[in-house]
Amino acid sequence: MIRSQRDDGRCRIGFTLIGGPRWAGGLNYLYTVLHAVSHDLSDRFSACLLISQEDEDLARQKFGGLADVHIIVDPRACGAGAGRRAVSALLTGRDALFAHLVSEQHIDLVFETARFFGFRFPVPVLSWIPDFQHRHLPWLFSRRAWWKRDIGFRAQCAGRRIVLLSSRTAERDCHRFYPSARGRTHVARFAATLDIAKAVERAATVRATYAIPDRFLFLPNQFWIHKNHRVVIDSLRHLKAEGTIDQVMPVILSGHTQDPRRPHLFSDSMRAADEAGIDGWFRHLGAIPYEDVLALNAASQGLLNPSLFEGWSTTLEEAKALGTPLILSDIPTHREQAAAARFFEADDPRALAQVLLDVSQQPDAQRLAPENLAQSHAQRHADFVVALRHAFDAASMVKSDPAG
Repeated sequence: MIRSQRDDGRCRIGFTLIGGPRWAGGLNYLYTVLHAVSHDLSDRFSACLLISQEDEDLARQKFGGLADVHIIVDPRACGAGAGRRAVSALLTGRDALFAHLVSEQHIDLVFETARFFGFRFPVPVLSWIPDFQHRHLPWLFSRRAWWKRDIGFRAQCAGRRIVLLSSRTAERDCHRFYPSARGRTHVARFAATLDIAKAVERAATVRATYAIPDRFLFLPNQFWIHKNHRVVIDSLRHLKAEGTIDQVMPVILSGHTQDPRRPHLFSDSMRAADEAGIDGWFRHLGAIPYEDVLALNAASQGLLNPSLFEGWSTTLEEAKALGTPLILSDIPTHREQAAAARFFEADDPRALAQVLLDVSQQPDAQRLAPENLAQSHAQRHADFVVALRHAFDAASMVKSDPAG
């Protein structure tokens, strides 16, 4: 029996799939939110994941083990609030197909991201906006893609929705670019959901499985242009030219290699590393299992993130949970997320080269015991849960349009 607010007193929240094979971070974020709803907020809320048949296997594999999360497979979930249906929602006030599905499933609140369900949707809507990359890095977007993204954000911010953001940096951006959202924004800094002890326990074994040396730096970002892998290649090239590359730890990479905006980015980058003679210090493992990513994070001497822009980095949160030292590009979100990290300018390969030399000459990183790491992580998770509860409560109190 599917429970709803109408029969057990809880607010039933409807979610659609976030991310997929090309954006693992979206899936991990959704898992974190659903885990919080089903484990920490189950006194007040329950979760329903609305998916299309083509996403069923992925959804059940990723979320099927979560208690009290109901997975509903329905063709009306396919493309909900996106493409032509988003245009229809703008023109008519709602995505009618999705509205019918939501009503049938007795859903009381809908979680909206990278979609738009309409100004007159029949139930309240909470909009999560991960970041405002198109505003900071417009050169990464075609004119059409830029306007599509911006119109969507304008629509989400202009209505009566509560807008959920993952950092104070993003909230400041939201108020600056879309001032109509002022007074309706909530910030919930998510904390990764992981088994710290298990990752630490597997660290040495997984490192040996991939034939990785004892000391290495880990860069598990997907190969997208804004992730800025090129500055790492250029810094290693500089070290090679200076004759000091033998003094630095290799950079081990993982992650998906397809960037739809730059189809040849991965092949061009690996060719550049090969031509520079630094391929031994810039080794890509491919898209390895998530549990192996966590183990290598725990095994490394430092997590390297050279990104030009982030909303709130999942891999950085994982590193914080595992006690891994951090080497980060000097961008506002990184400063907010990990003030004690070692920073470098994202466009300065020489600065990064010096950082790589410095950290390579330091002794092995001394981590806290897993139980101590778990205590610190538990507090970050608790803060996230409290913020999420406040956002859900605020969103559920927004009355839907009677005309909906």
